[in-house]
Formats: sequence, C-alpha cells, structure tokens
Amino acid sequence: MPRVTIHLGIHDRTQPMIRKATPLGALATEALVYSGAISISGPASAMRALADALVEAAELAEAYDADPEGFNERERAELGDPGAGP
Repeated sequence: MPRVTIHLGIHDRTQPMIRKATPLGALATEALVYSGAISISGPASAMRALADALVEAAELAEAYDADPEGFNERERAELGDPGAGP
C-alpha cells in the first residue's frame, strides 16, 4: 500500500472548514482541514475516524514517553508474549 508522511509543525496554523454540498445533493458536504500548505478533506465520517486514530496515536506516544519500559511490558502482554511481565 502506498504511504504518505505528513510533517506538521506545532506552529502551523490549523483551520477547519467545510465545502458545502451542491444543490440537489449532487455532491455531499465535505469536512476540510488546512494546516500550512496541506489540506485534508473527506466526508464527516472519514474525518472523524481519522481524528479518532490521531488521538489514539498521540495517547500511545505520550504513554511511551512517560514510561517506555512499562509501555513495552504492556504491549508484550497484550500480544501474549510469554516473556512479558512477572
């Protein structure tokens, strides 16, 4: 599967918007997010799924930074690694 990496800076201005539906529903309303020169768009359900995944990834990164060894232990335990934990 092709892969795209998007690097965002903490100082990049992020702006949410919508592209309104066309009359008679020929095109649906899309959610848009602009961050610097990058734009991400899609239907509301896809954008919400992306947002959920981004939040989960951020929480995982924060948990690892707070306790790398504990994070690795929990990850091994979840995978059923017999060498994990006490």
